[in-house]
Amino acid sequence: MKLNYYALHYHMKQSGTRTVIENILQSLETNPEIKLNLIYSSKKGTFHPESKKIKVIDIPDVDYYDNIFKSKELLMKKANKLKENIKNNLELSNRCVLHCHNVNLFKNSYLAAALLLLAKELEDKNFILLLQLHDFAEENRPDRLRLLVNCSGKKDRLFGSKIAYPIYKNIFYMTINLRDKAMLKKIGIPENHIFLYPNSVDTELFLSKPHRTNKLIKRLENYAKENKYIFEKNRKILLCPTKILRRKNIIESIVILKLLNSIRNEWQLLITLEGNSQKDRAYGKLIKDYVRKKKLPATIGFGHKLIAARNTKDKNKMIDLFSISDAIITTSIQEGFGFTFLEAWVANKKVIGRRISYIFKELKANGLNMNHFYDKILINKKDFCEYSHHQQIRLLDKINYEGLLRQKQLKRMIDFLKEKNSAIINSNKKIILKNFSISSYTTRLKKIITEAEKLKKKTWKNVYIDNKILIDYFKND
Repeated sequence: MKLNYYALHYHMKQSGTRTVIENILQSLETNPEIKLNLIYSSKKGTFHPESKKIKVIDIPDVDYYDNIFKSKELLMKKANKLKENIKNNLELSNRCVLHCHNVNLFKNSYLAAALLLLAKELEDKNFILLLQLHDFAEENRPDRLRLLVNCSGKKDRLFGSKIAYPIYKNIFYMTINLRDKAMLKKIGIPENHIFLYPNSVDTELFLSKPHRTNKLIKRLENYAKENKYIFEKNRKILLCPTKILRRKNIIESIVILKLLNSIRNEWQLLITLEGNSQKDRAYGKLIKDYVRKKKLPATIGFGHKLIAARNTKDKNKMIDLFSISDAIITTSIQEGFGFTFLEAWVANKKVIGRRISYIFKELKANGLNMNHFYDKILINKKDFCEYSHHQQIRLLDKINYEGLLRQKQLKRMIDFLKEKNSAIINSNKKIILKNFSISSYTTRLKKIITEAEKLKKKTWKNVYIDNKILIDYFKND
């Protein structure tokens, strides 16, 4: 398949979406007929891909833009300027695919409008626009939804819907789970313009041999000391490989840490990254202040300083971090896909934590055994995640941790953690290697592109997009 392939994202700071983009590019590298390109803004940091086959195109205007325009005309003027910039960077002599990520999240109030203008202008060219969703602005992101509704200078949800979810005969959507696919259909996206494209796991990385783990332990000790955390090399490590985001429900991982240590005081918690937004940083400060005040065995926010995509003089790879860990935990209440549910099994590590129903439905359908995850932690007859963050912090010192073991799901999780040589690890690992490997990415993507090329030739009827169903769904979820 001869193809000029362009990935586009707001930035290339470390995140789950960046991991997805890197995995896709890696999966396509082995095909010499595919020219790889990456469009992003370097405002939040310069990205240097490992592969020399990837051409990097820096377009500052694809970065976050939260400003509300004074009118639709001014918004579309800005969108048209960006459209021209993107078009001038595309090689349209061969089949061309522009694969954009999380445009609907509305981190930039004119980017999606620019892409719609681009798709319409190139309708007679061999051009396909793929819009891959990882999250929704409508799902517990009031600042994103507010911008979507008011982006044109006045309250106009239908206009916001139209540009957040652009649709035309050569525009196609990709979702990472079946729930999101169903949501797009409900708001008006034609079903034949929506493809399921679940994320892959970099199995090569998590199967690779760890290096210099002793250096990593020493670096963690130094980092903890410098930042007033407690890291003890002889304690077992419960790794939470994520950013401190409110939706990640991080305080609950401290509940699990304290529960484990109430049974036997031998565990410590590692949380890799801090959040970016003002609200997430405030949430993180709440957690860090508590950890330091109570002298808990926990170390937070070392990821950017100590972990990199490849081993360097001062940094280790993620596989090294997984290697020194005894278990991986995820307590998130909202994910698009959830890499944490999959990656650790490949590295022969147990994964524990909170179940997310719509994700687990698909994991179970693939044959994964996740029966040891819990649905809730009841504190005074109320799920812990339903308390406010300040209430959660106060509850940490009041919970009867021994009493939590009377909750069957938590007891089952603890029992699983105690198991030696668990057959579940090998079973889940085999399934992930078969169904979620990077090698499967290329095949799926080629099928989507081929099908999209057929569909774009069909007679096109304008469709009506309205995100009210999404707003109502997530409001009541």
